[in-house]
Amino acid sequence: MNKLHETRFAALQKAMAEQKVDCVAICNSPNLFYMTGYAPHKDERFQVVFVPQQGKPIMAVPKIYDMASRACEVEDKRFWTDGIDMLAYVKGILAELGCVGGRLAIDDTFEFRTFNLIRLATPASEFVPGSNLFTLLRMRKSPEEIEMMKVSGQLSDWATQMVIDQIMTGKSEAELKTWIEYELAQKGMRWGFSNLIAFGENTGSAHHVSGPRTAKQGDAIYLDLGGSIDHYWSDITRSLHVGKPDAEYVEVYNRVREAQHLAFEAIKPGVRACDVHMLAWNYLEKYDLAKWFPHCLGHGVGMDGHELPNLAKDSQIILEPGMTFSCEPGVYNGRWGVRIEDTVCVTETGAISFNHFTKDLIIL
Repeated sequence: MNKLHETRFAALQKAMAEQKVDCVAICNSPNLFYMTGYAPHKDERFQVVFVPQQGKPIMAVPKIYDMASRACEVEDKRFWTDGIDMLAYVKGILAELGCVGGRLAIDDTFEFRTFNLIRLATPASEFVPGSNLFTLLRMRKSPEEIEMMKVSGQLSDWATQMVIDQIMTGKSEAELKTWIEYELAQKGMRWGFSNLIAFGENTGSAHHVSGPRTAKQGDAIYLDLGGSIDHYWSDITRSLHVGKPDAEYVEVYNRVREAQHLAFEAIKPGVRACDVHMLAWNYLEKYDLAKWFPHCLGHGVGMDGHELPNLAKDSQIILEPGMTFSCEPGVYNGRWGVRIEDTVCVTETGAISFNHFTKDLIIL
């Protein structure tokens, strides 16, 4: 096992001891890649890494994935073939690790059919969510992870300009979404997308699903673009307008932009996540706009497009260097909406943004 993953397993086992967890079961998820460097295609087959509080992990893996699983940094792989007694197979691994009847933490994204096999193999066990264990590890990004996210952010900046150049060509929201995802894939963004493209009244929804509408004169537009490259996500939103906007739109745009600026300037180590959210919310409230700000200021971004920490009213998380998340105030009055979003990272003294695309109001 390489040094990176040795360090991660040591940190996981330390957290397990603190939380009195005897074994962690990691399914085919971003946590599996984070801990082992292995990211197999997700299917119905049983692929699980079992990590004891002390000792070496064991990976249960289908024999047909012999070649692919060589990327996995877990050295002890137990291959299974179709037709074996899977219950006895899983129970045997747990017994060898001394975890039958113990306290097991389960990766939060387990499918029931996978979890159920473990549950049947050790019915006397107490099962608890594994989120606390992985969240503590993954919330603080290493310098190497931050460099990957910078590349992902640059790619989402590039995609923003690419879409802007195509808006008035007659393509629909859905056509632009499909087109830019193909272009991003050619640039290496192959691990998932989160693209929302909205024209006109559709911008009045914070999470509009792109459809057949094309851009028309007088339309408000937002482009929420991003995805994962080398397993690390980016997320950017820019709002723009077709033709000269009215005074109300310009006013709201400027207020959203200033709310984002104020929030970004407040991000630094030692600050509570909820306080950053409330700074933006209170600013918009002064102008009677917070009633149309329905979501939290930001969500964690990393190996998942949405993870912890959140910049939310109820989040008591204290910001630390290496934490990465979106900063995205938005106002949606039903007729149209404005959102401005960057993915940012807490530094030792403040914050940096992975996105550098202009925030000046673009008029097409």
